[in-house]
Amino acid sequence: MSVLDVKDEYVGQADVGVVGLATMGANLCLNILDKGFKLAVYNRTTATSEKFVSDNRAKYGDKLTGAANFADFAKLLKKPRRAMILVVAGPITDGVIQSLSDVFEKDDIIVDTGNAHFKDQTDRANMLEAKGLRFLGMGVSGGAEGARKGPAFFPGGTLSIWDEVKEIVEAASAKAIDGRPCVTMCGSGGAGSCVKMYHNAGEYAILQLWGEVYAAMRGAGMDGDQIQKELTRWKSLGDLDSYMLDITIEVAGHKNAESPSGFLVDVTGDAIGSKGTGLWSVQVAMEVGCPCPSLAAAVVSRQMSMEHIQRRLNHAIIGGETSKASEHARKAEAAFHEEFCRDLYWAAYLAIVASYAQMFEAIRAVDREYKLNIVGNLPRIISTFRAGCILQGSMLQPMTEAFEKNPNIPNLMCAFGKQIGEGMPGFRATCGRLVLSGESMPVLQASLCYMVTMSQNIILAGQAVSLQRDVFGRHGFKKIRDGQLTEESYNEEWPEMAP
Repeated sequence: MSVLDVKDEYVGQADVGVVGLATMGANLCLNILDKGFKLAVYNRTTATSEKFVSDNRAKYGDKLTGAANFADFAKLLKKPRRAMILVVAGPITDGVIQSLSDVFEKDDIIVDTGNAHFKDQTDRANMLEAKGLRFLGMGVSGGAEGARKGPAFFPGGTLSIWDEVKEIVEAASAKAIDGRPCVTMCGSGGAGSCVKMYHNAGEYAILQLWGEVYAAMRGAGMDGDQIQKELTRWKSLGDLDSYMLDITIEVAGHKNAESPSGFLVDVTGDAIGSKGTGLWSVQVAMEVGCPCPSLAAAVVSRQMSMEHIQRRLNHAIIGGETSKASEHARKAEAAFHEEFCRDLYWAAYLAIVASYAQMFEAIRAVDREYKLNIVGNLPRIISTFRAGCILQGSMLQPMTEAFEKNPNIPNLMCAFGKQIGEGMPGFRATCGRLVLSGESMPVLQASLCYMVTMSQNIILAGQAVSLQRDVFGRHGFKKIRDGQLTEESYNEEWPEMAP
């Protein structure tokens, strides 16, 4: 007899089902069980389901049941059935959705929690609703540990569907300091997955940013212990206190016996993996005309990191030329350690503001284009990042307040005018210092570019390029009158200048 045999007393008893028992799925299952719900599980590998049920039956008793196939899985669930999918995004998810739709009945609910493109989630919803089923796309943030202790959730779709699953999801979610669950309905269609996409793009940028801060400190002659101490001091100041700073502090000082320096980071490969959400976010933002250079720089940084062989070949030929100024600059940095760290603090601070500003502007722009009804929920969405979430940090509170106070704020940067005034000299000094030192700092530099360019009345280079296009292609150009661009376009009489 198998623990996956469906007994009569198990039929129609489970409050919710979970498909997928890898680390995230298994941890979320335990989280849901701890909240008192009855749960049914299914995994493609039967042995995995058997082991999970056997290992946890003693603690949870008949609240935990498992199935060896989708038909039995459907039998275990109360009607209307509610099932969450926690498998690899893409074709595998599509296969699970198809298998569930074959055994589910009218009004049953399928919730996909994968890192899916929001357009795909909209298509899935339309497909399932045509069959009489209901679908919710719901992003999850917090990693494996968050799934166990309480992650942040980002559902999107039809409000009535959310009303039927929110009791379970809210119970399993992280709770912010004020006790509110870190989950809210993000909007319609693929809104939840859209928010999760841009959450991940922001995560890419800020992780890369902290990596660049670490590299800058190493370039200034600081070792892991010194970096850990300085970053811990930054954390104590309050504003930069965050989960991503915490993990950077841990990484900087983490010891390893096989490393000659004693620090694990020095024997760690530098190729950064990714799952596609950051790239999708940048692509869609560019499609709708929303500039997000810091987010794009983070994606490109990962792509360059993967070109390990080419980088080694290039280094052998031109590496000495691209980094030849490094030693002189590093000596100067060591001589002005306090000033260097102060300026770098402000560079990190303002680059984080710039990265979040781009993230939220992209969400606004995508929402306008695809009518996902996200913008009205933005303050509440930001507040869900406050716990159980990779983006968790102190800055989220003033960001939430900024959108609550003025939902039409031109750009999040406008809420940080005081900090920009205080920190911009250090931001500029840091970027100049690092350029001279030979250090590559894509997100820091892109963030400075964004902050400066997006607060300029006139972009001089933009004026020149507009006229260049008219010279060679007669593309026309706008004029500035009373501080505004004219609606009509103009062409100038240029001399013949054939290439």
